[in-house]
Amino acid sequence: KQATPKWAYINSIKAIYALCDTIENLTNIKHHVDHIIPLQGKNVCGLHVENNLRIISAYENMQKSNRWEG
Repeated sequence: KQATPKWAYINSIKAIYALCDTIENLTNIKHHVDHIIPLQGKNVCGLHVENNLRIISAYENMQKSNRWEG
């Protein structure tokens, strides 16, 4: 499966991951870049694009698992 379309803004995606690292370093709390709409969800499948990404704590992401909370 290819979840990153050709029109995705790769530099924006990389910036989100870099910001996640910065937040971890500043807070000493593990964070993940979460796909708001999961790439392989049960009912919906999202894309690996910047507007489907958010930074949340690792704990919150593990609780969410592969679900869409929309």
